[in-house]
Amino acid sequence: MSLSHFNKKNKSIEMVDISKKNKTKRYAEAKSKLKIDRKLFLLLKNDRELQNNLYHTAKIAGVYAAKNTFQQIPLTHNIPIDYVSLTFDLKENEYILLKSIVKSKYSTGLEIEALNSVSCASITIFDMLKSYKKKITIEKIEIVKKRGGKNNIG
Repeated sequence: MSLSHFNKKNKSIEMVDISKKNKTKRYAEAKSKLKIDRKLFLLLKNDRELQNNLYHTAKIAGVYAAKNTFQQIPLTHNIPIDYVSLTFDLKENEYILLKSIVKSKYSTGLEIEALNSVSCASITIFDMLKSYKKKITIEKIEIVKKRGGKNNIG
């Protein structure tokens, strides 16, 4: 078996050649979950201003991360990003759910950009809340949906 970022004998790394691929509408959606304790959950639920400031800062970090993925992850392409959206939701009295959607018309997928976006937003929330409670866990960062290439997900 040969992996896409290695030559045919898996001996050396290389950037995947997408020069002959057609540009198509691309879409990727990723999500993550931050587990927080009940007190922190209630604090966020009851303080709308705190919640808005937290989410707005994480959203900026997530958008920035998606747009700059090629500078952080080796061998990824510099993809012209057309759209990035992040949403946040308090759930089950112990979670903050994050979702990132990334869109582009290009010749390669956006999974890494969506994952990078939701990961950076999650880390930003962790950073901003750690002074209140160190026991915050970032859980289950995953691709939920991918469209536009030959291997669709979800």
